Amino acid sequence: MLVIVSTPIGNLGDFSSRAQQALSDADIIACEDTRMTKKLISLCAVQTKAKLLPYHDHNGAEMRPRLIKALQEGKIVALVSDAGTPLISDPGYKLVADCHAAAIKVSAVPGPSAPVMALTLSGLPSDRFMFHGFVPAKTAAARQQITESAGLTATQIWFETPQRLTKTLAVMAEIYGPRRAVIARELTKLHESVTRGRLTDLAQLYAEQPPVKGELVMLIEGADKTRAAASEEEAAAILTAGLQHGSLKDAVRDAEKVTGWPHRRLYQLALSLDKKG
Repeated sequence: MLVIVSTPIGNLGDFSSRAQQALSDADIIACEDTRMTKKLISLCAVQTKAKLLPYHDHNGAEMRPRLIKALQEGKIVALVSDAGTPLISDPGYKLVADCHAAAIKVSAVPGPSAPVMALTLSGLPSDRFMFHGFVPAKTAAARQQITESAGLTATQIWFETPQRLTKTLAVMAEIYGPRRAVIARELTKLHESVTRGRLTDLAQLYAEQPPVKGELVMLIEGADKTRAAASEEEAAAILTAGLQHGSLKDAVRDAEKVTGWPHRRLYQLALSLDKKG
C-alpha cells in the first residue's frame, strides 16, 4: 500500500513514533528531495532498508508508473515531502489518485501542517478557511488571485517568500483593505513569531524594516458580507489600481467583487477615470 507520511516542519520532536515506524517498514520512500529525507532519517536514527526515490512535480509523470508497479507487486511505498504533510502545497495528489484508480490501498500518518498550525495560532476565525498555496511570483497573476479571493468570507491562508513579502502585503492592503491579518514565521523553530495587525499597518511595518528571514504563512480575515458597499472614493481607488495593471473590462470585473457596487455604475466610474488618466 501507499502510506502518506507527515514530517516535521522544523522541530524534530514533532516526528511521531508512528511516522518513524512507517519509514522503517517501507520498501520504497518516495521523496520530494532525497537529500532532505536522508538527513531526517539520520537525525532521527530511523532504521530502514527502504530505497529512496525522488518524486516531485518535474519527474512525476515518469515516476508514477514505476511506483504503481512496485505497489502492485506488494511493496510498501511511503510518500514524504521535505516538510509537513504531503499534498498540502506539495506534489503527490496524482499518485494518490492513480492508486485509487488501480484499487491500491492508501493510508496516512498525520502530523505537522504549517497552514493549520498558523490558523490555530492566528486568532482569526477557524471554522471556515481557504488555503491558496504560494502567492504567484508574477505580479499580474498575484493580483488576479488575490482579487478573486477578496469576496470570500472564509479566512484566507497563503504561503509567501521573505523576498516578496513587502510587495505582496502592499497589493493585499490595496485589494483586501484594512482587514485583520497575521504573519506567522518559522513555525515550531527557534525564532518562531506571530505578528498580528491590520493589513495596511503590516504593509507599512514590513516596508520600513529589513527583509525578514525564514518560512512564512500569511493569514487574512475573510470578507465581511454585512459591510456596506464601498464609498465612491474607495471604489475609485480600486478601479484606478486595476486600470494601471489591466484593461477597463478587467478592472470593472475585479472591482465588482470587492466593492458591492453594481456593474453598470462601476463601468461608468471607470470610464470617467480612464478619460482622466
